[in-house]
Amino acid sequence: MMTSGEFKAVELFSIIINRDARQRRELKGIDELAESIRNRGLIHPPVITRDYRLVSGECRVEACKILGWTHIPIQWVDEVDLHELRAIELEENIKRVNLEWEDECLAVREYHENRRTIEPEWSQDDTQKALGFGDRSIVTDRLTVADAIVAGKIDPAKMTGISVALNILTRAADHARAEQEELSRTSIAQMFGATAPPHIDESILITDFVHWIKTYDGPRFNFIHCDFPFGIGAGKVQQGIATQVRGIYDDTPEIYRTLCGVLFDGLDRICSDSAHIVFWFSMANYTDTLRLLKTRFEVNPFPLVWFKSDNAGVLPDPQRGPRRIYETAFFGHRGDRQIVRAVSNAYAAPTVRDGGHLSEKPEPMLRYFFGMIVDQFTSIFDPTCGSGSALRAAESLGAKRVLGLEMNEEFAKRARVRLSQARTLKELSK
Repeated sequence: MMTSGEFKAVELFSIIINRDARQRRELKGIDELAESIRNRGLIHPPVITRDYRLVSGECRVEACKILGWTHIPIQWVDEVDLHELRAIELEENIKRVNLEWEDECLAVREYHENRRTIEPEWSQDDTQKALGFGDRSIVTDRLTVADAIVAGKIDPAKMTGISVALNILTRAADHARAEQEELSRTSIAQMFGATAPPHIDESILITDFVHWIKTYDGPRFNFIHCDFPFGIGAGKVQQGIATQVRGIYDDTPEIYRTLCGVLFDGLDRICSDSAHIVFWFSMANYTDTLRLLKTRFEVNPFPLVWFKSDNAGVLPDPQRGPRRIYETAFFGHRGDRQIVRAVSNAYAAPTVRDGGHLSEKPEPMLRYFFGMIVDQFTSIFDPTCGSGSALRAAESLGAKRVLGLEMNEEFAKRARVRLSQARTLKELSK
């Protein structure tokens, strides 16, 4: 790239540089630039005003001083096309200054668009050569990230570098592609199956999962959240005022085994080929549950742990053992579905004492773990949704579609009210 117009040689030390007014406070790479000018010459002369005030090319001026030059070729600012001048400034900044990664991406994007304004046939290959990048993919990556920043698809403040941003964009693209393939299988009118109510926006159905799954033929879900009764007799060991207010539910080993069997017998009816699962379980059933999940999912043997920070929990034998103050969930995937972001596998949160269900999982904890999974392409299914906290947590993270089943009419009504309230608050906060 060369500037347009004629060059004029002026005394190097006659150029006026107003350091306080210049955007770049610290000059970097001057020695390297001086060596480059020594070997290759001054490719882009500085640009100055008619009264010798520097407009562009401070690093080049300082490098030529190191080389001992007395005069330097310049170009008058009124003879330079504005797009050309901006392209020169961007090229100099990208090449010579260690920019923050997001600033570099945006600068490459602006440079590329500026060059295309000047030369419509300008390509990414041309940008790669002009900026001295070793591979065209470097330009492509930076343009991709910059476009996402400008479009508001990613927040640079939440990322540590270009590679992290690219990974997030790649995962989002994969999720979008998988969701599109899934939705193409059936019409949106079938989203909730044969037992759907007349309004398609109904998200919590009062029905028994065992019967519902036999007739469901709508689009499948890419996130299955299971919080079945653990089969440990929770209703019997938690009697008292809490159960009178929040109700109880049947919790036997037979019910647990039945629900697990129904889920896996009908899994392909409800679960996408590319999907995640979060499956809460009792440590008493660790081996059997893991064995079952691994028949259909790739499962991390190290479970997610909710530590109950208020020290609440079951004390099965006060004379011989500790209080159990944590709950565990297996995390798995199929179809090599990647996570949105990594989080720790343990989270501390108090139990929910004023909710609508005896065994409600706290939203902050669910939101934390769901942060690994949920994005704008997520469709979540909870076959025994109870208080609906999983649906609320997923929607708060931007899930596209949520559906929960609850056979207890009172639990379902409370969950619907709280989901409606959460949606109203979300709208008001926009």
